[in-house]
Amino acid sequence: MTELGIIAIIALVVFVVMLMSAKRGIGSLPVRAAPLMTKRERVVCAMIERAVPHARVHAQVSMGAILRPAAGLDRSRSTSVRNRFSSKRVDFVLEDRASGDIIAIVELDDRTHNRSADRQRDRMTSRAGYLTIRLGPIRHTFATVRQALAEVLP
Repeated sequence: MTELGIIAIIALVVFVVMLMSAKRGIGSLPVRAAPLMTKRERVVCAMIERAVPHARVHAQVSMGAILRPAAGLDRSRSTSVRNRFSSKRVDFVLEDRASGDIIAIVELDDRTHNRSADRQRDRMTSRAGYLTIRLGPIRHTFATVRQALAEVLP
């Protein structure tokens, strides 16, 4: 076999290996689109936007985007703490349009919510300095949403 033939075979092997590894990459995962919010969440989101016009409303926010492990933890403990909340989400985050400060977290509860787990989450977000407003499992109107927010927001 000639030197050119050996180079061609090596090039072919490298090409095949690259093709095979590309099929296992993140781009080949079996995924499909999912809606950002349920119909009920979209309706309530619009009500919140009307009730608090000075706020920007973000939906389905990862807790990892708004929480950090406390300062001073060693790397292992910090990672452990982060893993406990980073993949969880909150329904809505109200952000002050002018300053970018988080005004409140709004949770749209339904009958499937676990009250004990909700209290744990609320304690955690409170420890970080956030106010959590829970909208109960009723059929909300603009008036009920505006009232629930006005009772606790300045």
